[in-house]
Amino acid sequence: MKPIYIFIFTILLALSIEAQTVRGMVGNGAEHEPLIGATVQELGTQNGVITDVNGQFTLKLESRDSKLVVSYSGFIADTVNADLSGMMHIMLQENASELEEVVVQASSTFLDDRESKHVEVITEAELTKAACCNLSESFETNASVDVSFTDAVSGAKTIRMLGLDGRYVQINRENIPNVRGLAGRYGLSYMPGTWIQSIDVGKGAGTIVNGYESMTGQINVELKKPENSETLYLNGYANSFGRFELNANHARDINDQWSTALLLHSNYFNNEVDQNDDGFMDIPKGRQINVMNRYKYQGEKMVSQIGLTVMRDEKAGGQLGYGFGDDFKTSSQYGFQNNTTRAEVFGKTGLLFPHKPYKGWGFIYSASYLDIDGGFGRDNYLGTEKTLYGNVIFQNIIGNSFHQYKTGVSMLYDEFDEIYADSAFSRKEVVPGLYYEYTYTPGDKFTLLLGARTDFHNLYGTYFTPRLHSRFQFSENTTVRAAIGRGYRTPNTIVENSNILVSSRQLIIEENPEPEVSWNMGGSLVTAVNIGDKKLNLIADYFYTYFENQLIYDMDANSSQLRVYNLRGKSYAHSFQLEGNYQFSDRLSAKAAYKFYDVRATINDEFREVPFNARNRFFLNTSYSTRFDKWEADATLQWYGSKRLPNTSDKPAEFQRESSSPDFFLLNAQVSRGFRWGNVYIGSENLLGFTQDDPIIDAENPFSDNFDASLVWAPIVGRMVYVGFRYKIKR
Repeated sequence: MKPIYIFIFTILLALSIEAQTVRGMVGNGAEHEPLIGATVQELGTQNGVITDVNGQFTLKLESRDSKLVVSYSGFIADTVNADLSGMMHIMLQENASELEEVVVQASSTFLDDRESKHVEVITEAELTKAACCNLSESFETNASVDVSFTDAVSGAKTIRMLGLDGRYVQINRENIPNVRGLAGRYGLSYMPGTWIQSIDVGKGAGTIVNGYESMTGQINVELKKPENSETLYLNGYANSFGRFELNANHARDINDQWSTALLLHSNYFNNEVDQNDDGFMDIPKGRQINVMNRYKYQGEKMVSQIGLTVMRDEKAGGQLGYGFGDDFKTSSQYGFQNNTTRAEVFGKTGLLFPHKPYKGWGFIYSASYLDIDGGFGRDNYLGTEKTLYGNVIFQNIIGNSFHQYKTGVSMLYDEFDEIYADSAFSRKEVVPGLYYEYTYTPGDKFTLLLGARTDFHNLYGTYFTPRLHSRFQFSENTTVRAAIGRGYRTPNTIVENSNILVSSRQLIIEENPEPEVSWNMGGSLVTAVNIGDKKLNLIADYFYTYFENQLIYDMDANSSQLRVYNLRGKSYAHSFQLEGNYQFSDRLSAKAAYKFYDVRATINDEFREVPFNARNRFFLNTSYSTRFDKWEADATLQWYGSKRLPNTSDKPAEFQRESSSPDFFLLNAQVSRGFRWGNVYIGSENLLGFTQDDPIIDAENPFSDNFDASLVWAPIVGRMVYVGFRYKIKR
């Protein structure tokens, strides 16, 4: 073929390809503003793109006669003929009915119907419906997370999710692992409620981007941000037991790109409360000072923030008369103390691509130091933990927005040094890892998320962690999710059994603890049923957790011992929850939930129920507000079924306890009055005054062989009344 013909053929081919290229802009039909990230797909194919920062797109079609399907979250999808003659202008209309279906909502919590994972969001408005002094008290109006005391002396609280202890839940602060390691038992109280903007509660194995430690759930706490928090926020709190709190938040803009926030928290409690007259303080004395300072930079191509937090927390409990600064080793009284100092530097940096909003780099990091100086009776406990964490994340699309991915590398370094009684424990964990997570979203009705990570543990070898989440929307009212994933964690034997340390039980570690390994699988059904002109929103979920290995804490073999060993048999947990919420009127709403847990493990060579776990539970929350939220009232009623208790049949008859607990009710309530500057509130916890009888065995002889304050299955303090105020100056 002559060169001239080749040239002409090339020109014609290029013109032919160009003739099949469509260009256009997608905008908001009501406001005529560009929609960034809208999906434009060639009908009947996988060929598609997303709009850029100006709402514009360019797409090479497979056929000149194709139609385009244009969609954007919260808008009605449109199908249009491709116009190859010039710039297309496609205006989408907001879908009011669809926006109502995006969330299953009750008061100030919601479940995002477009999220592939089962994640419930607790907003700041929901948190103010209870005292919410710290993270451990942030779940009082939430049915998915249970909170309880661990013993009758230390005041430590623990959560349970899917019927299992909170140590199997990965708790992050802004996607940085936070409540873990030596802070696992008391760390919930180190995060003040007034700092919290929202809480994401995810059931089942979470995303692999944040690590391998999520086994039954993932809780992520978002703190108040420098760029949009109040100029000044003050909160004061006092309760009938004599506890006082003061919180102060301040945020301001330094310039057009920099903003900063200073968060302060302090609490003080120095009273001796002994409602059951056993000679022991029902609540330990405590005082805490907690400070955070953070800065944020917002640029066109980079976003960055850095923060510093320092905390000092002191607790003193035990027999009446024991106080701050007393020496538990020489005191004639049984004393408990826990003095914790924690410091952390944390931050995030993101690199943006303004014309490619789907693409970006991120770096998350944290460096923390924790020191604990404590004691239980005559035994001391000293612990230090040094942690470094880093995570580099890259996200992009493959061809079009239907195929998105995140990939990256992470590093976790932990150094532990512990001394308990006459024994010393130390270890260093160095865990580099890499991961890849792929999301397939061909439309509004289906999402598939596949992820896997490989971590290289210096002590325990290679961890391989696969995760899968899927979501399918059957109709505008019904969505189904399914998930399966593997998880790992290194147990911290002493801290995770701090309740045992306030007893005469001998700690016997029979073998070297191995990593705990589990599989979690399950899913949820979300639907809505029309009742009159309102909708009853229903959520049913079921999750099954199976352990390949678990560290067993055996309190049944001998009532004078806690035997610790790796799993020698089976261990699993079945969890079922049915929740419904209904908006009776613009002012009155209610949500109720029934929960069933079947949690069993091989303990003392017998496959049996795990102690302190109620198989059946019921939850009811009601909320009422007057016009403009001038008055608000909330009440939460919880019923706990019977719990199996550890075996005490080998103790003398007068010190034996029943093999199971009775069922009981707990009621919390709060009323608040709103003003232009904020609100004042009054409330009560344990309004019915139910308490556990005789929570401490042989309390009169705390240094005897029968003393045990660890068999706690219900509150040990009765009705508590509190008052407070919230004052805000908005920006």
